[in-house]
Amino acid sequence: MKSNNKLTKILSNIPQQPGVYKFIDSGGDVLYIGKAKNLRNRVKSYFQNNKNHSGRIQSLVLKIEDIEVTVVSSELEAIILETNLIKEVQPRYNIMMRDDKNFVYIKITQNEDFPRIALVRKVLKDGALYFGPKGVTSKARKTLSVLKKIFPYRHCNLDIEEKNGEIEVTRKSMKYPCLDYHIKRCIAPCIGNCTKGEYKKIIDQIVRFLQGKTGEITEALAKDMQDAAANKQFERAAKLRDKLQAVEEISKRQVIIGVNREDIDAINYFESLGRIYFTLFVIRGGKLINQENFIFKSNYEENNKKKDEKDSNEEILEAFLKQYYEKTGDLPTEILLPHEIENKELIQGWLSVMRKRKVTLNFPQKGEKHKILKLAGDNAENFAKQSKVKWQTDEAKMKLAMKELQEKLDLKKAPRRMECYDISHISGTNQVASMVVFINGAPAKDKYRRFKIRTVPEGKPDDYTAMFEILKRRLLYLKESKTNVKLRKASKKDFETICKLIAKKQCKVEDYFKAEIDEKIVAVFKYEKLDDLEYFHDLNCTKIHDNLVTAFINKATKNRIYISIAKNKIEILEKAGFQKIKKLPDGIKVQKGNECLLLNKSKYAEEKSFTEEPELILIDGGKGQLLQGIKIMKEFGLNIPIASL
Repeated sequence: MKSNNKLTKILSNIPQQPGVYKFIDSGGDVLYIGKAKNLRNRVKSYFQNNKNHSGRIQSLVLKIEDIEVTVVSSELEAIILETNLIKEVQPRYNIMMRDDKNFVYIKITQNEDFPRIALVRKVLKDGALYFGPKGVTSKARKTLSVLKKIFPYRHCNLDIEEKNGEIEVTRKSMKYPCLDYHIKRCIAPCIGNCTKGEYKKIIDQIVRFLQGKTGEITEALAKDMQDAAANKQFERAAKLRDKLQAVEEISKRQVIIGVNREDIDAINYFESLGRIYFTLFVIRGGKLINQENFIFKSNYEENNKKKDEKDSNEEILEAFLKQYYEKTGDLPTEILLPHEIENKELIQGWLSVMRKRKVTLNFPQKGEKHKILKLAGDNAENFAKQSKVKWQTDEAKMKLAMKELQEKLDLKKAPRRMECYDISHISGTNQVASMVVFINGAPAKDKYRRFKIRTVPEGKPDDYTAMFEILKRRLLYLKESKTNVKLRKASKKDFETICKLIAKKQCKVEDYFKAEIDEKIVAVFKYEKLDDLEYFHDLNCTKIHDNLVTAFINKATKNRIYISIAKNKIEILEKAGFQKIKKLPDGIKVQKGNECLLLNKSKYAEEKSFTEEPELILIDGGKGQLLQGIKIMKEFGLNIPIASL
């Protein structure tokens, strides 16, 4: 077990009740969230010397500095709370659905007289019907395109109501229907071309279609067609015939599975290179109506070389079940899984509560359902191979593009890291800057940064000054010396140097500390340690740089560090994470002309995006903006290729 007195005490006091636990690192960040029937037993199991733990879990345990638990009244409440917390926090060591923000849902509103259908990326508690999540947006768009040809629903954003048999359109005035009506893709409720009941009939058919109940639709369309023909409404009968043929054509393309008209989801997966590829078959009424593919990953795996470490199969499958079915609004009566899971009854109960009807989890070992699972597994493996090919293809294209860029700009080597800068404002106010980063030609969004412009007066935009400021603030990270700084108490022999730095003829040497580089004093300051903070004040220096700030942070033993310095030298402090404060704590005084800044050491983190040197800097602007970059390069003695667009 990890040697830590604090953790030992926490573990001995964890209750033996159901609940949710959080593992937290030294910086206060949540590493992992889990649920347990018995919190104490489950949490203690992580710290037992068990060689069967995966590399991910072993790495997790080494980083745990604190544990928080939430007790609930039942296992069902625990799984609901765990699912919500994982979605909100997205801890580094949980197995997560990859790029879930890019999934889409087909949404059908329910609180309108004439419901709308749209693609959305979030499920809201607004009473609407949601179908998804769908991993491929283009497939969802194609589905809606097909539906619009068969069932002429509206996709406009008009607020249309029916009052006393009259159509009212709010938010916009409507005199004529849009093009969709003229090409027979909308029934035009906006001009009163249909009643609320007639439009609802169209929406009901679409809902049944998305639920896979095409048999019900064809029966209803056939009956309506016969009624129309019997009433000699031949034009309407012809339209209904065309719809019927279109639905039957789609129905023929749906694969008939050897199960008895059941509603089933079949789930299988394939692991490769630290990623888990899932295939889900959606079977409704005995027909395979849809296939969805998803990628799951552990955030830990993204930055760990041990890609061959395998996570628990049960944990992988449970992660998928909880994260997928928490998002979907379409639950079947039965879910087929490739192997058993520990919490079968619990997950089954949770799914049944969400569906408001019983949902069963089955693990067929033979027969038709086993064959369906094997087919899903084969598709998951194929999905993994296709994804790998796409990455390789993209990588080849990226390398070719980087090589071409290198030749065009006459660079010594291909620009692995590119940084692009732009200045923007709103009518002269709120001027900001952005840094966009590309690694090997692909956007590295986690390295993007924004800057608030400090040197340009509000309402008087100046792109040149703003560009000079942000490039200086960013490139300071590359300019700083790597020489170690030593902090120690000043002595009498330092009298003259201290007086010179503080610009006074006399001083009390014993009140000061000094910062030395190669035994040369580069800064002097006063130091106080109060109850819960440390204060470095009256800081005077020949120059202030990263290493000096780092020395202060390393010297401090308290979490809250205050530094006061001349206002024109606060840039490096802010870069390191210090923030200006409006109200000073009791006991702290600031010398006139100085500014006081605070750093919470528990939240301190190195600005990793700025520690790497780019091979190319691109500026959005002309020759004037480019000259600002060249000026900074010369001032800092840097030699980074720079160009403006």
